[in-house]
Amino acid sequence: MKIAIFGGSFDPVHAEHINIVRAAVKFGADKVVAVPAAVPPHKREKTMASPQDRLQMAKLAFAAVKNCEVSSFELSAGGTSYTCRTVEYFRKKYPEDELYLLVGADMLKDFYTWKDPEKILACADLLVCNREGDRVNFRAEQFRFFAKFKKTFKTVEYVGRDVSSTKARVLCAFGEDLKPYLPQDVIDYIEANELYRVEHVKDALRLLTPARRKHSLRVALMAAGASARYKVPETSAVLASALHDAAKKLPLSAAELSGFVPPESVPDPVMHQYSGAYLAENMFGVRDEDVLNAIRYHTSGRPNMSTLEKLIFLSDMLEQGRDFPGVEKLRGLFYEDLNACMYKSLKLELKHLKKQRGEIYPLTCRAYEHYKSLAKRG
Repeated sequence: MKIAIFGGSFDPVHAEHINIVRAAVKFGADKVVAVPAAVPPHKREKTMASPQDRLQMAKLAFAAVKNCEVSSFELSAGGTSYTCRTVEYFRKKYPEDELYLLVGADMLKDFYTWKDPEKILACADLLVCNREGDRVNFRAEQFRFFAKFKKTFKTVEYVGRDVSSTKARVLCAFGEDLKPYLPQDVIDYIEANELYRVEHVKDALRLLTPARRKHSLRVALMAAGASARYKVPETSAVLASALHDAAKKLPLSAAELSGFVPPESVPDPVMHQYSGAYLAENMFGVRDEDVLNAIRYHTSGRPNMSTLEKLIFLSDMLEQGRDFPGVEKLRGLFYEDLNACMYKSLKLELKHLKKQRGEIYPLTCRAYEHYKSLAKRG
């Protein structure tokens, strides 16, 4: 019998998880075992939903898939969920069967850095599925894989859509339609148990126009997508993204800004960052100073920004709705080096303002000089 092990955070299970399992069955797997992780070793932040909620969502989602069962092995074992331990467990449980470890192309690229990959391959063969946005040249990768491990991996004929659990969580926090991404049973469970809500987000979105709301969602998707990489709490990235433009269309005379004292000599296009931080603190009760500063400096930037501040500044400038010469290069740099991306982005912004003869805020100039000096120092 062919058995495929499919691990993941499943936080939450999304449509592509299900499609990958179905592709494994089509490949010839007689059974697929989905294994929710306790503490994924590649994640720097704890899962957003509890182990019990993730297990229940996995059971609901995979119940509709023929020959798929859900195992609580890693959740019961606790601690960091190393794959080598998991496949050894299933190897002992199914000693006479063909065992496969089902992974996406993104995991294949990282497999060389996993704990004891040789032990994993001694117990199971890798079964790999390609994915939009992370597509791998399997032929070239086979040479690299064989040179390292002296064996090859198997592939399934399916390319998964570029959908992630992070995207699903952000969409949920923003109150967006989840039907294109999650099974209905999982959606119902999330709503019934109020999972993935971020306080103040939906209230703040009521102040935005439909176009500005879509922009803020794209900012949140970009910032949250990089939050684990840069060790920033995902909920902070989502909250700052949702609130960063909340005061964009509010006149300074608005009742919501009663008591706000505008800083002097701030250009009109920049003022909403200060009024937005005031709104976040005094209307919505945000007390996290890092979130407030991410809102307060998201347009101008400043020297010595925190990681969250840089994430919001850059996500605001580079989100997928933006289209200007050089944006794709900056997006690539965003996922490699935030300080270098700040330098390049501020340089481009100042060049644009000078060309348009727009008013340049001195704080932006100081921010540029700061990140320029960091770039020169390497």
